Amino acid sequence: MDQNVAETLVAANDIDAALEHSLTTLWDAKVYAWDNAKYPFNEWILNRVRGMGYDLNDLRYLHETVPLGEVYKVTKQLCADTNLPEFRRMLNRFVREVVVPMGALRTPVAVQRFMNVRIMLPTTPELFFPFHTGLLYGHGIASRSIWMPFVDVTADEDRSASMQILSIKKSRELAKFAIEQRLSMEEMTEVFGKESWQIKAGPGSACFFTQENIHGSGRPNTTGKTRVSMDFRIAEGIYGDYLGRKIPAGYFHLIPETEEEEEVQAQKPPKEAVFNNGKPNIFYVANNTAATYGIPVHLQRYMLVDYTKKKNLSSDYELFDLEDMLHLPTLWHLVEKRDCNVIMYSIFALPEDENDRNRLLEAALKKGMIIHFVNEDLHLTDADDLKTIKKYLEFSKYGRSRLPIGLPLSGLSKSYFDKWSASLAQYG
Repeated sequence: MDQNVAETLVAANDIDAALEHSLTTLWDAKVYAWDNAKYPFNEWILNRVRGMGYDLNDLRYLHETVPLGEVYKVTKQLCADTNLPEFRRMLNRFVREVVVPMGALRTPVAVQRFMNVRIMLPTTPELFFPFHTGLLYGHGIASRSIWMPFVDVTADEDRSASMQILSIKKSRELAKFAIEQRLSMEEMTEVFGKESWQIKAGPGSACFFTQENIHGSGRPNTTGKTRVSMDFRIAEGIYGDYLGRKIPAGYFHLIPETEEEEEVQAQKPPKEAVFNNGKPNIFYVANNTAATYGIPVHLQRYMLVDYTKKKNLSSDYELFDLEDMLHLPTLWHLVEKRDCNVIMYSIFALPEDENDRNRLLEAALKKGMIIHFVNEDLHLTDADDLKTIKKYLEFSKYGRSRLPIGLPLSGLSKSYFDKWSASLAQYG
């Protein structure tokens, strides 16, 4: 079935009903299968482990080959490797050809920038992933999750090596119960575990689920075999402002919509060659937008410093925008009056008004200024970069969001909004 349709086909007043229907049907802990030969993720991961120098023929016996003290390093390296171009090409194709039609998603879609590769050993009973939901980890309700095991966990005796999951209906009920009753980790494990079931999947299959489905290992792996798996999130542009704290561009990467577009992007030369244009680089930090209001400037500054080290850029000095001045006078000063480049935290630190934002970006581009957006690893150097930045801002509905970007849509958030509204009314 191919229900890959443009987001404009859904009327605005139907958007929440359409989301609810999708979450409670196609994405409610459903297992889907495909031809593994077309997307051999398990073989790719096995080859990466071999490439690290380990003589391994079967991921199920990784614990017999990789020393316990090196498993964490291997896990982190595999996570980083999922951002290699060859892997992203396979993943993007998989999303376009399998996930979008099977999950009836609407393009454009964005995918998590770095995959989570997880290794669950049978030799460490104290290490298992507790039950949780994506919402409780800061994901928004419109984000979808995919759990893909690289070993077969379909047999009943493999239950402790697989992931356990609950239906969305029961998850909503029990998550509310756990919050209201202030359940401990042990109590949640017991209560959730009674209602959970084993995901039965293997290479060539995966579980599609929502940020409300309670899931986790729930118990130690006692099968005698290692479980290696990957999980990641996917988002639709129609719900780009329902993604909680995992905002687009920083957490999600917009994927090309066709193989042709993918090939064009792959042929582009690296941008680092144009970064050193002879202009000084000035740090810019601020708390003047909905997305940056709650991010302390010293944390922004740490990210800016780390970015300049990775890109081998100088940092000459820093300017700070003025509190409560939402027209961003300092940023305008940098663009209009200084002959410099700007290194700033995020594209979501730009003016929220689209006309002002476009005017600022176009002015910077016209005068040959480079603007680096550290959180998203984006930069403004030419007209193509400007199109990319605008795509992400459009995806997230920046400046016209139904909720402030960076805040999760959940019952708890609503109660916070009510509390803040009451205190503001009292203050006024």
